[in-house]
Amino acid sequence: MSQAELKQADGLWFPADVIILRAEGIIFRVPKSILGARSVVFQGMFELPQPAADGDAGMENETMDGIPVVHLHDSAKDVDVFLRAIFDSSYFMPPPSPVDINVVLGILRLSHKYDVKYLFRRAIDHLETICPIGLSKLEDMCTGGGSVTNYLSLASSLGVLPIFHRLGVTWLLPYACYKIGTHWVKALLEFGPAWDTLPQDMKQTCLCLPMVQAEGTGLLYEALTPFSACASPDSCNLSKFKLLKARPQPEDIENQDPLIEVANMIDLYADLNLCDTCAADARERYHAVRADIWNKLPANCGLEEWDVLLEQRRLALE
Repeated sequence: MSQAELKQADGLWFPADVIILRAEGIIFRVPKSILGARSVVFQGMFELPQPAADGDAGMENETMDGIPVVHLHDSAKDVDVFLRAIFDSSYFMPPPSPVDINVVLGILRLSHKYDVKYLFRRAIDHLETICPIGLSKLEDMCTGGGSVTNYLSLASSLGVLPIFHRLGVTWLLPYACYKIGTHWVKALLEFGPAWDTLPQDMKQTCLCLPMVQAEGTGLLYEALTPFSACASPDSCNLSKFKLLKARPQPEDIENQDPLIEVANMIDLYADLNLCDTCAADARERYHAVRADIWNKLPANCGLEEWDVLLEQRRLALE
């Protein structure tokens, strides 16, 4: 078969052209057609003449080595991880492959801005391993851990809030706010720049959460230790009293984390001298209160109910 008889594969025949992207003081030389195929925003951008760069007179239609230069008003670090995710298939793998929180957020921001849907979805998949959207997902996180690394610090927890708000990924906010609420108010106020730069409305929300979550801890302990009216109440009530006596005082608890902290307490029931009736009753009460705490997470941070947030998620990812 001669070359003239060969047929180009639809969608898999790219011209031999490149483009240079400039972000801050960093330049990136990448295949123009592939980037355009991934993003209709970039495709449209490439078809327009480039305006002068800020502070660089006469930079319209700038070239380097005869190659057009496109100026991006994005962080160079974000552009770096975003382009690597596009051009290196092994760089940004789906969960459970581990990935740094800053890499995920950089890809999230630019895949949203430049409408690269598969990368946006993959970034969301990673973030949902640390900001679960259901109690069963929370159990998965507790069992296997999330795929996102370097997220345990308070600085990271505070840093994601304005990003999630700005991009409209509302369904990630309830648990992100909950994690901040595990810290006492004093720790938040004294934290430093990550707290100081947070918008005022978000600060007000965060400052209310520690007390709400401390109350949740109390409710879960109450659910585990109701007064027994079984066939052997003295024995069961004594066991529950011992559990309450061992409970740390609220001011001695470093993290107000009722969904996880008290979750470990239910396992202690196997070691207590409780009758089957009391054990079953306490477990039922416990799970009902824990589900109620979970259901109230959106309202605690000023959001609509979970059903509404999950519908917003469906629309954003379709």
